[in-house]
Amino acid sequence: MGSRLCANRAQARPQNSLHNLHVTAAPNNLPAALLALGDFAFIDVETTGMRPLEDRLTEVAIIRFSKNEPPRVWQSLINPGVAIPAEIQSLTGITNAMVRDAPSFFDCRDAVREMLQGAYFVAHNARFDYGFIKNAFRREGEAFTSDVLCTVRLSRKLYPESTGHGLDAVAARHRLFVDDRHRAMGDANVTARFVHHACDELATETVAAAAKSLLKMPSLPAHLPQSALDELPDSPGVYLFFGVNDLPIYIGKAKALRERVRAHFSSDHMTPNDIRLSQEIRRLEWIPTAGEFGALLLEAQLVKEKLPLHNVTLRRKMKTGFLTFSDDSEIPSWQLASDAEAFEAGNTKVLRIGPFSDKASARKWLMFAAREHELCDHAIGISRPRHPGEPCFPRQVGRCHGVCDGAESRTLHRDRLLAAVGALEMPRWPFAGKVIYEEQDATNDRCDLLQFDQWCALAGGERMPFDGDVYRLLTRTLAQYRHRFREASARAAQ
Repeated sequence: MGSRLCANRAQARPQNSLHNLHVTAAPNNLPAALLALGDFAFIDVETTGMRPLEDRLTEVAIIRFSKNEPPRVWQSLINPGVAIPAEIQSLTGITNAMVRDAPSFFDCRDAVREMLQGAYFVAHNARFDYGFIKNAFRREGEAFTSDVLCTVRLSRKLYPESTGHGLDAVAARHRLFVDDRHRAMGDANVTARFVHHACDELATETVAAAAKSLLKMPSLPAHLPQSALDELPDSPGVYLFFGVNDLPIYIGKAKALRERVRAHFSSDHMTPNDIRLSQEIRRLEWIPTAGEFGALLLEAQLVKEKLPLHNVTLRRKMKTGFLTFSDDSEIPSWQLASDAEAFEAGNTKVLRIGPFSDKASARKWLMFAAREHELCDHAIGISRPRHPGEPCFPRQVGRCHGVCDGAESRTLHRDRLLAAVGALEMPRWPFAGKVIYEEQDATNDRCDLLQFDQWCALAGGERMPFDGDVYRLLTRTLAQYRHRFREASARAAQ
């Protein structure tokens, strides 16, 4: 078992030479004004690679600071149960021989949890360290969640004029000697010393305010129990706020549920809507997903089903639609995106332009395109002639080529019209039918299978109403990850 040291920095020394531990003296305790926010546990891990789900820990070091107590220091090499790649051995100096007789994470888990529990999880590039610790606990069948403070983000916030915020750059900028770089205790130690130095240089109150802002520390709504936010996961997902009569008053999506929900109730970040939500909320629920894509789909589905009071923006999307041009007309028709037949393959529409948030927005855009490309208002339906052959107003002021009075052919005008509106043409669905997209959350070991057809999401095999956000996200994702989409029929055959 790796050593557990509960002593001040002068007493912090390794007690288990078998694991070749090296403890660097911890800095003095952090200022009281910073510790008034809570305990801070500075942590660094060394690993067999960069993937939290597949790779393993080889070393963990933690320095915990508490108000009115000396710093506590713990570290140990960890037997990863797999070979350490040669390039990682070269970088960290941790060899297979050094960890052969070291404890496993299972052996160390109680000590690690004790050092981290109830404290802010502080690390440089913290999501890396947090992902490995979270997955190490998950492999042992235990959950781990903490409030995370990344000192890379803290450095950017405190020193915005500086160009480098990696650990080497921070150490050089503040002249902090790094003892045992790329070893867990050396890196954890210099990270803690950076925060201590920033308190001396910029004033503790400034650092505390920046840390509080990054942590988005919540002020718990009056009607929620004290433990209401404790179990929020760090995964992507959807959250639901319920008011009186147990009806949903707000539904939102998040890349990280814990951070996003707490931000609603952070006194430094609250919007007027957040304040109203804080006053009205009685309980909350959440549904994890594997990623932002799945969260967006689920949010849109739930908002349309439950119509929560404060989701005004998403509810307005029911007015979303397109301008459509048929084969024999230059005057577009307005088509609501909720019209499922509009998205059937092989429809007779020549061109679908949009999406637009509502009919008024579409008309405004069409008028702008007409002015920009000197199109005829009469021909595209913006205005009507009072008698046959009457020119449109733009023609009268020299801003129309004259299809309305015979100076331009109908064919040429239509070609110019299609070229003008083509920038917003909705592309044809690029697949023969339904497709499946696999979205993965490696940190939380989750995989969701998302189905789509004709630019719409599917739920329970049924096509959901068209959603502009889903469409835009789909087009971006297809441009980058076309290979991840699989025909539903092909997957079923497998």
